[in-house]
Amino acid sequence: MKKIVFVGLVLAAPPAAAQTATAVLATAQATYHQIETLHAEFTQMLVNPMMGDETTTGTLYLSPPHRFSMRFSDPEGDRIVGDGTWLWLYTPSTTPNQVIRQVIPEVGPATPNLFGQFVDRPLERYDATYAGIDSVAGYRVENVRLIPRVEGIPFRSVVISLSADGMLRKVDLVEDSGQRRTLVFDSITVNAPIPEEELVFRVPRGTRVVTN
Repeated sequence: MKKIVFVGLVLAAPPAAAQTATAVLATAQATYHQIETLHAEFTQMLVNPMMGDETTTGTLYLSPPHRFSMRFSDPEGDRIVGDGTWLWLYTPSTTPNQVIRQVIPEVGPATPNLFGQFVDRPLERYDATYAGIDSVAGYRVENVRLIPRVEGIPFRSVVISLSADGMLRKVDLVEDSGQRRTLVFDSITVNAPIPEEELVFRVPRGTRVVTN
């Protein structure tokens, strides 16, 4: 396993909050650029004023920039897979015998670039503001609020939580619809082999493929 070398966190002196956000993001970008693969447990919480709240859990596999997988343990059997060519959305818990296939999106919660969209050259796409210190899954984190300033980003705002090693531990975003989506990552392992079957989707027998 290739060991990741983390860049030390540099904090700007107050009251320069914008400089502090920049420093935190710089550390996160340096960390992201050393990630060849990532494996983490995730908890996803959806708050929708019209449809109610939902919590799901599972395992995330990431091979930047074009391949990833979310294998859900609750609801069991649901999967989202970006295989480098297509994004596959398979949710037998709600729509059995159907899988949606679509072009891989560049941004959003279902992009293979799930981490990179927030920490890889973020100041080209967002206005960043330091948003304080918190704790996520036992880690002390610093929060940075990002407001999109380019077109095509499907959310209004996002707060990302980064531990001292520059690792993304939490994403809390408000989507264009008003739905709030929070993703918390735990048990993160980097640069370990990912089983190939996690990054491909094989259509189950009898399942209809719908291409969007």
